[in-house]
Amino acid sequence: MSDVFKFDPDAKTVTFHGDAGLELLYDLLLRAKFGDGYEKPLLISPWLAALLNKLDKALPDDGQWFPEKPGQPIFDTDDLLAMGDAVIEEGHTVGWWTMTEAERRAYLRDVVAAPHPLTDLQVEFIENDIDAALEQARRLVADADEPLSLPGHG
Repeated sequence: MSDVFKFDPDAKTVTFHGDAGLELLYDLLLRAKFGDGYEKPLLISPWLAALLNKLDKALPDDGQWFPEKPGQPIFDTDDLLAMGDAVIEEGHTVGWWTMTEAERRAYLRDVVAAPHPLTDLQVEFIENDIDAALEQARRLVADADEPLSLPGHG
């Protein structure tokens, strides 16, 4: 078996060993969360965010963990929209709709984007995207509740 990880089928556990094992686990988790077509359940997962934050602190970052350019934001507009979509579609599972504004901002920073930072403008962008989608849904419901006008009846 590998020196990097050990699989115990009886205990149904995988143990990662040393720096190489932690690097492998960290890389796999980052790719799962932020890879092509962000995984919505993984984006909103507090347990995954907590593990990624711990691994991020334990491992040196030489730029290999996430493609980033010095001085440039880690996330682009499409990434931020994907984060908003994840909250819209999966947020009910974590209580997003009952959170205060401060709790929502902390959740976006500490869970959705973790282990990477978000700027205040990025948080605001995601919040605005979520609010716009919610408003659009409200208008759709309001329009659906309106009686249809029949020809000749106004």
